[in-house]
Amino acid sequence: MEYKLVAVDMDGTLLTPQLEISEETVETINRVIEKSVIFTLSTGRMYLAAIPFANMLNLDVPIITCNGALTKCSRTGKVYDIKKIDKKLSSKVIKYCEEAGISVSIYMEDDIYIQKNSENLDIHMQIDLAKPQIVVDFDSLLDGSIIKIMFNSSDKYKLEQHTRKLYELYKEQLNFYFSLPHFVEIVHKEANKRNALENLARKFNIKREEIIAMGDNFNDKDMIEYAGLGVAMGNAPDYLKEVAEFVTHSNDEDGVRHVLEKFILNR
Repeated sequence: MEYKLVAVDMDGTLLTPQLEISEETVETINRVIEKSVIFTLSTGRMYLAAIPFANMLNLDVPIITCNGALTKCSRTGKVYDIKKIDKKLSSKVIKYCEEAGISVSIYMEDDIYIQKNSENLDIHMQIDLAKPQIVVDFDSLLDGSIIKIMFNSSDKYKLEQHTRKLYELYKEQLNFYFSLPHFVEIVHKEANKRNALENLARKFNIKREEIIAMGDNFNDKDMIEYAGLGVAMGNAPDYLKEVAEFVTHSNDEDGVRHVLEKFILNR
């Protein structure tokens, strides 16, 4: 099979545990792009947190961010697809989190907003590589422009308890994703990596069987099942490995590079 599109998750997949891309992987990706294969990112990260890595790879393609809620060109900034959360839903979710004492972060297209004394400040600085805007309250942001709501708690039981309640309330209207050890991300019901990847393939007139998708976590499952070649990382949980067509090395062992060399560069 001649693959024409490769979509790769970032954290736990393309990035090492040190949040880096190995030089060998960068070189391999460059060789893949030279063969006119479209290589893109498909991440739960916000756009601005993905751009430094897209620039490192010299990508000039639409990249999938915020778990499929925003697809935007890495070079020009052109928006190809954006799915915003209804402002009434946003208000209800935020109010619930505030009353439960859970730290909330609000994602617009290129900005993150938190309230004063939020536990999330350092996390955004380290992971999103962005300094959040600090606001007194979220009322002024409830204008229908929110694309992701993230909340967290270091208390695992508390996090699971409130996530379960929110899920039961809004599972028909919103998608819920766990990310990292203590985070829950909420996006539009139609926002997921599979839909975003399918839209991208349609734009470039690429068939499903001509796509490789790689990931390591639950939010990657739908795109791995959709792609012609769905790949789970060696560090992925068993349920993801079971639905994948191929299991590669871990993210600490250049698993992405291994797949590109085996299925595209024929090494």
